[in-house]
Amino acid sequence: MGPAFEIRRNVRSVREVFGRERPHPSDAGALFLDTETTGLAGGTGTTPFLIGLATVDGNAVTVEQYFLRRLSGEAEMLEALRDRLIEAETLVTFNGRRFDWPILEARFIMSRMPLDPPADHADLISTARRLWYRPLGTYRLTVIERHALGIDRVEDVDSAEIPGMYVEYLRTGDAGPLEPVFAHNRQDVLCLLHLRRRVRRWIEGGEDPPPPVDWEGLGVLRLKADYEAGALGALRRALTVEDDPAVRWRVATRIARVLRRSARWDELLALWESEVGGRGTWRVRALIETAKVYQHRLRQPKQALGALEEASGLLEWLLLAGDSLAPMLDEQLRARMARVCKIWRSKRILTR
Repeated sequence: MGPAFEIRRNVRSVREVFGRERPHPSDAGALFLDTETTGLAGGTGTTPFLIGLATVDGNAVTVEQYFLRRLSGEAEMLEALRDRLIEAETLVTFNGRRFDWPILEARFIMSRMPLDPPADHADLISTARRLWYRPLGTYRLTVIERHALGIDRVEDVDSAEIPGMYVEYLRTGDAGPLEPVFAHNRQDVLCLLHLRRRVRRWIEGGEDPPPPVDWEGLGVLRLKADYEAGALGALRRALTVEDDPAVRWRVATRIARVLRRSARWDELLALWESEVGGRGTWRVRALIETAKVYQHRLRQPKQALGALEEASGLLEWLLLAGDSLAPMLDEQLRARMARVCKIWRSKRILTR
């Protein structure tokens, strides 16, 4: 019957995989992982029957695929896999925190080989969600691969069909029909290498990804990477393409937090006064924020009062129109105007 499991190895040169570009230095200590399982819902009854690993070592990219030929060989396969997981400095997956790793962890425990979680687990799905969910409506790896990396798979097997294909293999013993599954898994782990490299360039290197992309999401990721200048560029670009007032307001508040941290008050005023001027309650909010800058940062209560008076006139009309947000803004506006008026009166008394 042959061995209970087998390991397929495919070694390719870095140039063959990456072309003229080079992998990131941190890739040398990373283990890129993707699993194919007997079910897509997870749970203790789900068995990983094909585990793909990719590593970069010098000028070589190696893909190893651990294939469970018989279910009885699972413990033996996991034992062979265990050292590879322990040695990895960084584990790179796509939805691995919620799917691949919990399944592997459960199988190791059931085989009485408990395994500590990776110290550094880079799950690229959170980045993908930020960058592509809104413009593409999905963050499936194959879709992102096509739109962001320019790679279009040919005759790829649907992930939903893979569990049934393995069950059929167990029934017949014929591994021939599983070759597309091996190809699918191999492409998945190689895609992780490309995606991680590109994401680093887009987030840390300042290079803009190809459209369609969520510019707000890119700005958020750059802020997390402490790349403030690039984050502001992405967020400002989001304001040029976003039409939804709620989204524009969210983007503007992100920009405002950055500008406040670096005391760039003139830019902050320009943001509130022109870039997100808008209409209705959004304009009222912008005027209130403008007043805050004048009052707290520039110590100019007269200008703050002018912005609040303009907001009050607009809010009066919104209250009559029955705007749902107007009563809340009216309360905020009255409280702020009272404080500014008190400061303005005190300043005039001192001037006299």
